[in-house]
Amino acid sequence: MSLYSPDDGAVPRDTDFVRALSQRDLGLQIPVNYVTYPGVCITPACFAHQRYEDGAAAKCFSNLLAIGFRRMDIDLYWDASRSVWSLCPVQLGDSGGSNNRTYNTSTSSSLPSGQLSTVSLGTAADLATTSSPMGRKRQDFLTSMATQSPSIAVTRAPNTPIELPSITTTATLSAGDVTTAIATGSSVGDGNGPSSEGTLIGAGPYACTTSVNFDLFMSIIAAFLADTETDLNATTLYLSLNLHAAAPADDPTASADTPAANALPGGRNLLSSIIQRNNSAYTYTPGQLREQRSNLDARGSWFEVQANYRPESEYFTVNDADRTPSTPNGWPSESFIELSNAQRLLVEYGSVDPQMEGYNFTADAGQVFPQDYISSSSSADLNASGVAQGCFFQEGSYEISIANNNSWALHHLNDGEENVLSDAGNLTDCGISPILNQTLEDVTASENYRPYVAYVASTMWPWGAGEPRRVSEDDSDDNYRCASLNATTGRWQATDCQEAHYGACRENDEPYRWRISTAQGIYQKVDRGCDSDSEFATPRTALENTYLVNAWRKYLEEHPNPNSNTNTQNNGASQSNDELLWLNFNNLDATTCWVLGQNTTCPYISTMVSETRQVVVPTVAAVIVFVCAVLTIFVKCAANRQNTKRRKRRGEDGWDYEGVPS
Repeated sequence: MSLYSPDDGAVPRDTDFVRALSQRDLGLQIPVNYVTYPGVCITPACFAHQRYEDGAAAKCFSNLLAIGFRRMDIDLYWDASRSVWSLCPVQLGDSGGSNNRTYNTSTSSSLPSGQLSTVSLGTAADLATTSSPMGRKRQDFLTSMATQSPSIAVTRAPNTPIELPSITTTATLSAGDVTTAIATGSSVGDGNGPSSEGTLIGAGPYACTTSVNFDLFMSIIAAFLADTETDLNATTLYLSLNLHAAAPADDPTASADTPAANALPGGRNLLSSIIQRNNSAYTYTPGQLREQRSNLDARGSWFEVQANYRPESEYFTVNDADRTPSTPNGWPSESFIELSNAQRLLVEYGSVDPQMEGYNFTADAGQVFPQDYISSSSSADLNASGVAQGCFFQEGSYEISIANNNSWALHHLNDGEENVLSDAGNLTDCGISPILNQTLEDVTASENYRPYVAYVASTMWPWGAGEPRRVSEDDSDDNYRCASLNATTGRWQATDCQEAHYGACRENDEPYRWRISTAQGIYQKVDRGCDSDSEFATPRTALENTYLVNAWRKYLEEHPNPNSNTNTQNNGASQSNDELLWLNFNNLDATTCWVLGQNTTCPYISTMVSETRQVVVPTVAAVIVFVCAVLTIFVKCAANRQNTKRRKRRGEDGWDYEGVPS
């Protein structure tokens, strides 16, 4: 039984999955500190009713992970009476105290049953078939992935790709161990908890089981990472640990006491030990960051891997005066951390209560980043119109500077925010990760996941509502396979590739400086309208998109009828007041697989199924290709008859996978 077991409807499928995959792939080569991610605070999302039950907690964690929350703030309470990091705010060691009460519940000790299928495309049959190895782990085929050219090439000669380590689940505790611990009411990981099978312990306003602890949470994280360990499903997670001391059992609402020095966590109860027990193979550590920053050309570092794994260097400072390139402030990209290193978890300390200041932070330094290292709280001022102050979009500021440096920027949406969905979207557009710190519609994510799905959807910055519209081979909109930016909505839509529009041109090495092409054209030719010092491109982050939206709207204001003197290329129809702008993003190679680049192949399907790809070509050319193919077959058949031994064809046992989108 998998500990990671979300509700079926919480798993993105079809258009929702394509939207999420597109957003992830667009930012794969951007340093992770400049990419916005939706976040959530676990306490209001899972424990709003002050009930800390095993099954409900596991379901809530699973749903939040499946929905797409990439940052999680979790409150941990050191229960000195049991020597365990609990999620319950009260010490439970003396569960028979006069102020405590116990009662049985049929649901508190049972985790969701059944195996979860990994995130799939539902009806997107061209990306996954029952005979394909789509469910294989990424580590099984990473070394055979083909290199593709990045959008902006890094001018360094790549060495032979590093040999990637085989990644397996390394948790000391198996799912069965954790399940047994929960059934018996013992503390997961220490084996010393009191027996409380099926029992909630009432302490003041709280009702808790003894097994809702940090080990349980990290075990579910490990199960999620293992169950989604394919290139299609993999995402990187960011955890922020808020450290508290649990309140005394005889006064659950009182301030917690400072634990005695000999009662503080140590050994197996150190946070780093728990992380290592469950997720050591997946964790990207502070030591790795320091080592890679010190020499960007070292074997296996950011510039010495396949081109499509390298972070875009215009986002950080590179010092190479001593012939050893280094960076004081850079971060790797998600493609490097996740797809090259097969690591998917970064952990930092959040807030630390005064009672826990004696904790041994030095012992965790190898696994946990310091406070405010992968987060930076912004002072955004929200109103009905959007972000009044604190937005990182600064017109006229196109280089990464103090004004628009949104490195790790985030903002908590606390109780009292009335327009939480629109606020989350506005923050995202400003380059700020919105962190949900309230209970939506007075239900937890285990009781009803739908409000939380809507929240994550509001942070999806590329596609407009219902887009991209073409998600299956049965869709009638066969030509809607190229992406355009709508000036009115500021979002993207799938568009007929044969329509004539202007194109988005990014100036070289300046992610926020955009131009509009000098002429209109169909998608496959509009790149010719970009100047020599710019290229036909696509926004890769929400903030890049906001800069492009601003540039496009200004262009339309200055050219109110951009097509008024242009004879169209779209069936002779006039396109005056055109508000669509071509982006270098399409699914011409394979339905539902959106990629950067006019001639980029889909990285998620085998070249063995190329006959199913649909590319817009003139009819005459198609006939010529067909004739040539027939002739080639006849020639090969004749040659094969001369052979007595048939060669085994590569890929007979399944699909061969290519690299991530460039």
